[in-house]
Amino acid sequence: MSADARSAARPPSPAVATPLPGALLEVAVRPLSPRTLLCAVSGVVDLFTAPHLRDRLLGQIRSGGPDLVVDLGEVGILSAAGLTVLVETRAAAEASGVGLCVVARTRPVLRALAVTGLDVEFEVVPHVDGVPREGPDQLSARAGVRPGR
Repeated sequence: MSADARSAARPPSPAVATPLPGALLEVAVRPLSPRTLLCAVSGVVDLFTAPHLRDRLLGQIRSGGPDLVVDLGEVGILSAAGLTVLVETRAAAEASGVGLCVVARTRPVLRALAVTGLDVEFEVVPHVDGVPREGPDQLSARAGVRPGR
């Protein structure tokens, strides 16, 4: 058997075939204010990493708050799987009476949101400094969510 035939018959290395979400995507969670959590996302949000992002975002949603800000400012790729995670997160937030805001400023993220029409479905701001902080329920009120519903 030639070396080429042996190479073709051998399955690919697990490190190549299955990218680790932690290596391609990072999600850091910290308080932004007493009633708001910031989830700063960096890296690639694609078919392989979207489940990790979904788990992290949905894990932060609790009935009645705190509100959630998803900062996608350091995301280089936002695929359809990533957009689905955002839609699922919004549905869970609305069901729990939690406000949700998305920070987006890079072309790949802004374009994905615009092409799908999600830029008008979410409250999108270009920087974390633009997140409303007037009161504990501002994100919920601006998102059309009534706390405690």
